[in-house]
Amino acid sequence: MEKLNSPSDEVLSHAIMEMNEPVIFQHMLKNEQGEYIWKLFEWNISELAEKFGDVKLPFRVGYNARSMGPQWEVNCSTVLMTLSEFIQHIDQHENDKKWYYFDYKYMQEWFKNKLEIINSVNWKRFGIDKTGNDSTVWIGSKGAHTNCHQDSYGCNLVAQIHGRKQWILFPPSSSNFLQPTRVPYEESTIYSKYNFFCPTKEDEANVLKIQDKPKIVTLEPGDVLFVPPGWWHYVESLDFTVSVNIWLPIVRDNVSRVKEAIVKLIVARIGKHICSTSDEANCTLSYCMNLLNITLGQCKNMDNVELPSKRMKHSTWTAKELAAEYPVYVNLLHELETMELEELLKMKMERFSENCIEFLKGNTSETDIDVQNTYSSTQQLSENILNALCHPDVVNKVAELLLQCSV
Repeated sequence: MEKLNSPSDEVLSHAIMEMNEPVIFQHMLKNEQGEYIWKLFEWNISELAEKFGDVKLPFRVGYNARSMGPQWEVNCSTVLMTLSEFIQHIDQHENDKKWYYFDYKYMQEWFKNKLEIINSVNWKRFGIDKTGNDSTVWIGSKGAHTNCHQDSYGCNLVAQIHGRKQWILFPPSSSNFLQPTRVPYEESTIYSKYNFFCPTKEDEANVLKIQDKPKIVTLEPGDVLFVPPGWWHYVESLDFTVSVNIWLPIVRDNVSRVKEAIVKLIVARIGKHICSTSDEANCTLSYCMNLLNITLGQCKNMDNVELPSKRMKHSTWTAKELAAEYPVYVNLLHELETMELEELLKMKMERFSENCIEFLKGNTSETDIDVQNTYSSTQQLSENILNALCHPDVVNKVAELLLQCSV
């Protein structure tokens, strides 16, 4: 592979901190001989399963079916399987009505005793001194997906290892149109209420009203996607997929962390019922107050901190400039026209004949139904209040006032 006009590590590290639009990096993880520089790419699926060994992985389970809303993680069951068992299962159930997702798992937590796996990932080619110790791994079957959301802080690099993954991205300016919600609550994640996996007609109508054109890309093995700060994204596995990603902090994250601490404080006070089990320990009132004090303190010196782009001798990199300078290695994402977006939403809307409820019949007792009905009547108001108080416009204003008082 010709490397004469490939971006240097330094150029990439600067561009990643400066760009405000997503790009696809291609051929970046190969050397001059066209060989992958990550060991992770050298292993086929069977070899990867052998490397994983007998580690039981928790796969989130969902349904390849229609539902009135997103299939939220808090409502999904979990099954434990080794990677070999998972591969065997999906091979034997090609038309499985369920999807399985081992998602958002830090490699150091699950493979701390398997250094070969940890060391098979290295982000130095992008000017980032990080390895598998700092990365998360995602393994899913066809249909496995992450609901449309926005990360509260940082930017994101995603390397596709096996299979194909579809990404639909909206710019930060689409936030109010995407109906942001903090229910269910997940730290540093702002969800959209819309169901992109199988939209309702109402979802379709509302998404088509968004003025900003979304971008779409299907990641193939070897592709690396850059997701800038604040970009909304919906992600779906089109077949068996393995991907690895890393979140990178940016200077203005301190202000974003103040906003997230405000949200956490609100959740701790009036929204305990929406915390997942893993978040409950960190949603106590005292913890959240302490977190807010710390993050406010970190912002006191923000005026003396310059963004990396201000220290650069060249003008700030844009996605278009980087793609024009290195066309073999950097590509812009396709922008969906209104008609294309409409066709995509209709395809997703009409691809399933069954409802999720059909799969759940017989598994829900009358007592369960009564509890669900009670929940919907008694908790809906508190959820509406929570979303109102956690609305980005409200949180932004509260953060602004807090920061003014703390300076």
